[in-house]
Amino acid sequence: MKRIFTLIIALSLAIIIGCRQKDVRSTIVRVPQATTEKAQREILNALKKIDGIDVDGAAFTNGLLYLHYDSMKLGIRNIEHAIKDIGYDANDFKGEKGQ
Repeated sequence: MKRIFTLIIALSLAIIIGCRQKDVRSTIVRVPQATTEKAQREILNALKKIDGIDVDGAAFTNGLLYLHYDSMKLGIRNIEHAIKDIGYDANDFKGEKGQ
């Protein structure tokens, strides 16, 4: 009986772990200073260093950054902080270049 219970738990854990390996989401980050190619390149280079962000599919339009990220690896706050850390505003976070 104990072996059956252990086997059921092991199988349940294997199913749960294997079910969600990726959860790709879309987001928009407001980056008002990202109006030049140089600023956009700096932001994308910083985001390339973070695992889970699809930089190749990213696009800038009128100070907005559209991108896809894997929410199993990071959250939107990680993206905002990465942008803020290189000096740009990211949504409600103020970077040095935005002051």
